Amino acid sequence: MPRTRFLWATDVGDPISCISVSDAGCMAGSMLGRVWQLRLAGHGSPPEPERLAGYSEDGVRGLHVDAERSYCTLLDKCQIWKQGFSTASPVEPIRFTQLDRKSAQSVKHVLQRGPWVCVLFSMSSTVVNIVEQRHHHRAFKLMDFGSASEVAPCDFDGESLVVADRSSLGSPPVFRVVQLERNDQTEVDAIPHAGMISLIKLWRQDYLVYVIASSLYIYDIRKKQVRGTLRGHNAEILAVDAQDDRTIVSMSADGVVHFWDDVGNCLRTLRVPEATFFLGFPYFVCACGHRVLLSADEGVFLAETDGAENRV
Repeated sequence: MPRTRFLWATDVGDPISCISVSDAGCMAGSMLGRVWQLRLAGHGSPPEPERLAGYSEDGVRGLHVDAERSYCTLLDKCQIWKQGFSTASPVEPIRFTQLDRKSAQSVKHVLQRGPWVCVLFSMSSTVVNIVEQRHHHRAFKLMDFGSASEVAPCDFDGESLVVADRSSLGSPPVFRVVQLERNDQTEVDAIPHAGMISLIKLWRQDYLVYVIASSLYIYDIRKKQVRGTLRGHNAEILAVDAQDDRTIVSMSADGVVHFWDDVGNCLRTLRVPEATFFLGFPYFVCACGHRVLLSADEGVFLAETDGAENRV
């Protein structure tokens, strides 16, 4: 078992709606719009977390932190803070509804991975790079699939979107993977027990990672078959991080975090006995190198392992 030290364990007071961790630091956002950051430059004990934003009417949808700036995505805008010597100061936000001045649509959904944000309107979509502050309009339209109560976006990886279509009453959901630039759509209709899926993520370019109870499944989109099953959790899996091309991270309701390689081997296991998950919120896990940030009923926990591998 790798040695672990906890760098940040705090009760932020609100249900957590988003987290992010990078080499520069980590961020946590709440359903009530509050945002915290913890800078991690250098070694030794980290500084105290800094609160960047107070309460708002909108919950945090996405976060990103780099060496120079911190980013918080809400439904209709991205707030930005420039990192100073000791504190961060706000700069002009990116307002999604002003990216196309010919359109008066309201934003329906926002998904984010790293610096890339997917902004979905009913009749159009836009991909925004919030670091470079450039955007591209895409042809994908949510309304082509049905009403908002029947069609829900599940994940976005910077280029593609996975959508769950529940318009067929009494049938399992149909998952569609959309390559936004070309508006190419692949219907994923051969997933076993699709009605039991609780989480689904895009991984690499050709795979989906999804959760049924305490097991993870890797699904090959092109071949339309399950490539592998990852078993090792003893409790229900509550959160998955599939941002890294080489590693999948999963967290279960007993506070156990597993790191998996691309052939299903468990590389490392992290246990957070102080974390509880009884309130039923959406929970999150995010990893960068040997740092892991996760949310629980108590708030957020940031842990760092020594990098030793254990295969189980």
